[in-house]
Amino acid sequence: MSETAEVPATELGSMIVCAPDIIGGKPHIRGHRVGVHRVAGWWKRGMGIEEIAEELPTLSAAEIFAALAYYHLNKAEIDVYLEEERALCRQLERPQSANA
Repeated sequence: MSETAEVPATELGSMIVCAPDIIGGKPHIRGHRVGVHRVAGWWKRGMGIEEIAEELPTLSAAEIFAALAYYHLNKAEIDVYLEEERALCRQLERPQSANA
């Protein structure tokens, strides 16, 4: 009876990384400046994998799925980044709406 060790084909940690000099140290897809929060935000708005891939054509479906898997494993962290981005957008919109 031989034992076979299970080895993952690709680990999530090899696809999603953090670097202090890339998008402020937020988790992003390796080799891209696309944050997990960006992919998660579009997904939360109802976009499917194919639609996200159309918006980000340099990403593979596997990279998009990895970002979503990371989001689900680290939801509280990524939701903070999403809220920070929403707050920044609201702040940037205020002067424009005052001039309208």
